[in-house]
Amino acid sequence: MKIGVVDSGAGGLSILNAVHKRIPSLDLIYLADEAFAPYGNKHDDDLTARLLSIVRFFEKEQVSAIVVACNTATVVAIDAMRNSTHLSIIGVEPAVKPAFLMSGARHVAVLATPVTVRSLRLNSLVERWKSDCDVSLLSSDTLAFDIDGWPESEDRVTQTVREISEQIQRKSVDTLVLACTHYPLVSSIFKRYLGARCNIIEPSEGVAEEVLRRLKANGFCEQKDAKNTASIVVCSSLSTQNLSQLTAWIDDQSAVTEKKCIAL
Repeated sequence: MKIGVVDSGAGGLSILNAVHKRIPSLDLIYLADEAFAPYGNKHDDDLTARLLSIVRFFEKEQVSAIVVACNTATVVAIDAMRNSTHLSIIGVEPAVKPAFLMSGARHVAVLATPVTVRSLRLNSLVERWKSDCDVSLLSSDTLAFDIDGWPESEDRVTQTVREISEQIQRKSVDTLVLACTHYPLVSSIFKRYLGARCNIIEPSEGVAEEVLRRLKANGFCEQKDAKNTASIVVCSSLSTQNLSQLTAWIDDQSAVTEKKCIAL
């Protein structure tokens, strides 16, 4: 069985790694839509139209499900994607509920792209689960895009994370939600500046469990004791130039069987 995973760049690889670790017998095809990156500053209608064309691509690839491994794409377009196909569409939601349950100081920060911070979906989740917590919604125009440029952009990423971390510390936040799938790729830098007093929450393991639940509902049988023979195919919608950078974020390098550029 094969599923598709999509993001504008490298961020969704944090989700792909979790899915591959949880279901190692599952074939994966990853699409980095670099030709349309970053998603975080696109008009909603334009982003929705783009994602519908990506649904058509994955249908041709004969996947059994699509993981929208991007918070921005999920909040903007997942309903339209679900209405356009028979495939199961699994989105990513900011892990605000576990963050609010975990916070001892009752002050949580949610870091996302500007589009996600403004979205009704995120703000509804916050209102539903925040209880007595103070909530700081933070955004960055550049962090996700700079992570895609790693390692050349390492200094810019580090500077941005340092500035955000200083802001979080001034607010006495004890739990940070990384509400963009790019951000967990550099969680070690957040930990460096925030220290052990601030918990960092991200959704990859929860998404992997939801993928498994959906697949089992459709007859998938988990092969817990089987040797991993699954393949990971990595695609870019822009060029082959960044494929080596993309695959460098994949934990199981031996599973990568193909890297290619595709047209949408």
